[in-house]
Amino acid sequence: MVKIDEQDNRIIYLTRGDKTTGKINRLAIAHEIENLETGEKELYEFQLDDKISFIVMDKKGYSKSEILRKEYTLRDLGYVEPATSVEIPLEPEDTKKFPLKNKPKTYWYDVVLNDDFTIGGYSEDGASKIIVYPEGGEIGE
Repeated sequence: MVKIDEQDNRIIYLTRGDKTTGKINRLAIAHEIENLETGEKELYEFQLDDKISFIVMDKKGYSKSEILRKEYTLRDLGYVEPATSVEIPLEPEDTKKFPLKNKPKTYWYDVVLNDDFTIGGYSEDGASKIIVYPEGGEIGE
């Protein structure tokens, strides 16, 4: 199960492993930008060849080791036209890359567009958390 914190939408909750067996969880990604002409906020329109990377690290900081890296273009994901939101699949095999623990464990993530800049994760507010719950555990226990 994948869940985004309702108060702080930068925190992701994820159940590891077999709790997700038979299902594909999807992590929806959108990126807000400022329109330079109007000065208003709007959603970035992802292009078919934009590469989106979802990277999870074991500790806070860019020099730490990666636990998980998922990279796709919209075309890879089956999109046939530009979109303002992209869904990154997290399959059971992906979630089992997190070490098995008997309690929730906090990791850190980034979402990177075209290997150029972070669109989710680390920001002026600091690093973003992904809290992984044990297999068979319920989020919020």
